[in-house]
Amino acid sequence: MEGALTVRQISSSTYKDRNEEYKRQFTHLPDTEKLIADYACALQRDILLQGRLYLSENWLCFHSNIFRWETTISIALKNITFMTKEKTARLIPNAIQIVTEGEKFFFTSFGARDRSYLSIFRLWQNVLLDKSLTRQEFWQLLQQNYGTELGLNAEEMENLSLSIEDNVQPRSPGRSSLDDCGERDEKLSKSISFTRESISRVSETESIDGNPPKGGLGKEEPQSEKQTKSPSLTSEKRLSRVPSKSLDVNKNEYLSLDKSSTSDSFDEENIPEKDLRGRLYINRVFHISAERMFELLFTSSRFMQRFSNSRNIIDVVSTPWNVEPGGDQLRTMTYNIVLNNPLTGKCTTATEKQRLYKDSREAQFYLVDAEVLTHDVPYHDYFYTLNRYCIIRSSKQKCRLRVSTDVKYKKQPWAIVKSLIEKNTWSSLADYFKQLESDLLMEESMINQSIEDPGKLSGLRRRRRTFNRTAEAAPKLSSQRSSGDMGLDAKGDITGKKKEIESHNTILIVLMSIFLLLLVLLNVTLFLKLSKIESAAQSFYRLHLREEKSSNLASNMVSRTEEIRKSTDQAHHLKGVLRESIVMLEQLKSSLIMLQRTFELLNKNKTGLVVES
Repeated sequence: MEGALTVRQISSSTYKDRNEEYKRQFTHLPDTEKLIADYACALQRDILLQGRLYLSENWLCFHSNIFRWETTISIALKNITFMTKEKTARLIPNAIQIVTEGEKFFFTSFGARDRSYLSIFRLWQNVLLDKSLTRQEFWQLLQQNYGTELGLNAEEMENLSLSIEDNVQPRSPGRSSLDDCGERDEKLSKSISFTRESISRVSETESIDGNPPKGGLGKEEPQSEKQTKSPSLTSEKRLSRVPSKSLDVNKNEYLSLDKSSTSDSFDEENIPEKDLRGRLYINRVFHISAERMFELLFTSSRFMQRFSNSRNIIDVVSTPWNVEPGGDQLRTMTYNIVLNNPLTGKCTTATEKQRLYKDSREAQFYLVDAEVLTHDVPYHDYFYTLNRYCIIRSSKQKCRLRVSTDVKYKKQPWAIVKSLIEKNTWSSLADYFKQLESDLLMEESMINQSIEDPGKLSGLRRRRRTFNRTAEAAPKLSSQRSSGDMGLDAKGDITGKKKEIESHNTILIVLMSIFLLLLVLLNVTLFLKLSKIESAAQSFYRLHLREEKSSNLASNMVSRTEEIRKSTDQAHHLKGVLRESIVMLEQLKSSLIMLQRTFELLNKNKTGLVVES
């Protein structure tokens, strides 16, 4: 199934076409840069700029052309300081954010975000560790991204292979001469650091009481190691992050940067800084030397590999300890944490920055702050955790380990969000350090058992006495074999855990899909029922409207008849009044006529009387 799901989408363009397009669009890049993968995505600016992201061994480039509005971005992988998986609109998990010292780039609309992120992350880590891709790794990446059909003929394949070999040689750590003295010292110190790690792994399995063997690996250090150690030993107070067992090929336990380390104990009052304000999870005296405790916790020891496997922590990549201008030393770790919860994703990426303060003294006192930032958890941009490890020497084979933690906030969240963050963070930290303490106790018991076994001690000493200085090749070969076997065992454990987790996740996915199918069926039935109810309600509403209309019509008819009747009654009443008024007027007329007649008679009588007189 993983072979079928490739990072890039199925396209008619071959690798040859994409590589020519890459060279044509980014002419300022060196000719040695070969395209490894390309992804269709969009850059979020004022608008979404749909384009294509090109990934090579040292560069991450983006090109977009929308209606002749071209946008071209070239980011050197060494300039990237931070990269996280993001969600578009805080909902869709299809975005990646790239952060440099001066800018942030938000790329979205990835078809396979997790695989694209993993490819970019691996090449970024290779650049930080100054590692080049081998010929086999390069062809594997091309086959994963473009398949077997690359569109190249035999001559072009041969030229590409030769160019890859030429590109690998300048960055190879095994070359004999370097152009720059500083670069030579850096390369040499890194190659020696790998040898020291293998020696420290062998010392864990072969050492009995932590004391150096009196024979075997020789007593003289190579001149190259003395040259690489001298810059870091200029100050008595400056402490190398790697303990003396890793620094000294002869495993001289008493080699120290501070002359006061010969004392049996260290006064805790001289500690420059105390615990953090958060919570104290570990405060215990272990029957392990302070130097050995530092080696177990802050190097690529077998103990940390076992602990990481038990915590489902995979793909651990760590940088060597680097001295900063202020005197402190810094080490950066990146790793993936496999999660069993399918709702939060299969895994999350974490970055841990470990800082050893310059006030520490080798084999006496170590003060380390570890700043852990988890990228793919909810509200990851609000907070990070700060863990403080304090290792104090109690005696030659005893030390006290104090681990305190605190939750730091980048920006102030709401009260409910803050309570949720602290609840989950404290519970996970308590589980983490509880298991760390139990594993340290088991390691302590294993070391004490090896010390108490005299047979193993005498046999080991007899075996070591048989070696001489001329037989240095055999221990080196055994250390390489043991480190190789350890690497194979760790890889086997990781692959087994991956398969187990994948099977568990597939079962969970099947159950979740069945549950979702049932929910879909229930939603469909509910939708059908709601549609039926809605149709019935609509029919009832229509019937009700009809009844209301009919009742309104009947009431209107009744009101109209009543109005007509009232109007007729009023007309009849008005007619009666008019008739009565006419009768009264006629009577008035008759009375006036009679009055007139009477006045005429009176006038006649008066005139008659006047005449007679």
